[in-house]
Amino acid sequence: MKAVEVNILEQKLLVKSEDGEEHVKKIADYLNSKIEEVKQKSKAVSTLNVALLAAMNIADDYLETKEKLIKLEGRSKKLSELIDRRVD
Repeated sequence: MKAVEVNILEQKLLVKSEDGEEHVKKIADYLNSKIEEVKQKSKAVSTLNVALLAAMNIADDYLETKEKLIKLEGRSKKLSELIDRRVD
C-alpha cells in the first residue's frame, strides 16, 4: 500500500491506498472542485462548514446517481425479459 500526499482545504493529507497515486489524486481533485463550488455559491466562511456543504453535495450526487442506476437496472431487466419472450 502506497502513501500519497494530497492537499485539501490547504491541509496536507497523507493517504494510504491500494488504488494508486493517480486515483487518489483524482479523488482529491474532485473534492477540491466541489469545495470550490461551495465557496463560490455560499457565504460559508468556516472551513468546517465548507467541508460539510461539499460533503452534502457529493452525497446528493451519489444518491441521485444510485437512484438512476437502480431505474436503469430495472428497465434493463424488463427489456431482457421481453427479448427472452420473443426468442422463445
